[in-house]
Amino acid sequence: MSVTSLADVLNFLAALFGPRVKLPRDRITRIPRRARKAAREHIDAMQRIVTEISALEGIADVASTKRLPRGFYERVDDLLMAYDRYVEVVRGELGSNGAAVPGTPEGVGACYAAPFGVSGVEALAIYRTIRTWKDFPQVAQRLGELGEQQFKDIQAGHTGKDPEKIRMTSKTAGLGRKQFAERKQACPFLDRSRGRCRVWERRPITCRMHHISGDAALADPTHERHAEVEVVNIRLPVRTQVTLSQIDKRMALGFSPFVYASELQLLQLAEGELLQEVGEAPQRMQQDGRVAQKANRNVKHAKKFQKKAKKKRK
Repeated sequence: MSVTSLADVLNFLAALFGPRVKLPRDRITRIPRRARKAAREHIDAMQRIVTEISALEGIADVASTKRLPRGFYERVDDLLMAYDRYVEVVRGELGSNGAAVPGTPEGVGACYAAPFGVSGVEALAIYRTIRTWKDFPQVAQRLGELGEQQFKDIQAGHTGKDPEKIRMTSKTAGLGRKQFAERKQACPFLDRSRGRCRVWERRPITCRMHHISGDAALADPTHERHAEVEVVNIRLPVRTQVTLSQIDKRMALGFSPFVYASELQLLQLAEGELLQEVGEAPQRMQQDGRVAQKANRNVKHAKKFQKKAKKKRK
């Protein structure tokens, strides 16, 4: 057996039986029964909301109609609010109320440890927010650059016949995600001057669930002791996760599970426009990405006042 083929075999065995590469966000935090019991009200609320989203009329037709059901975005915001309340209760039960969180100056190191996973429901709500930003073209360009690099890093160690078919739970994908995180590229939604998340109200659940309970400096993916960072990950209850996954399948949008790529896919689906709900008045977009505003006809320089001024001069 040649040295090359022996190395290939050893790499295969390492990938098959070796330990999986996990980022801090991948770690499992066991939620004790007392915490689940204390948060039962919010668990039930989350499940009720995702069930309502699933039952919205036209939810399975989004890909063809390019319209969301009436009340979709309001229900998504209700879900995020219920989840935040759930997290607050669980944090109290775990004694981690002082933990730093991504999107704040204290936990900003975690905003450089991408990629961040999202459900289709979350991606839609985020797109509705960022599409109206004045600097959206620059943000979209950055999303594209990072998404491409992320894909390359994940594919780099893939030895299968089809480079498109990579299990995201495989060691190869884990190594690629780790390499990408170590590039320490800031999330495009981060205001780096302030250390604040610009989509705070609609930030991904993977950011909401992540809490740095130890030294926040270790959250920096390039820190030599990054693997030692102490975190608490308060994930969505399994039943709610399953329902969100079912909603994604019903919408059949086929988006990437990572936020960078999914937002650009939504931009393409919407043909550059907003994805609005059924019954919403169309909103025209300006070239700078902002929603076009109606002209204010009551200002002094409006045409009607200019005409009156001309008449008086005559």
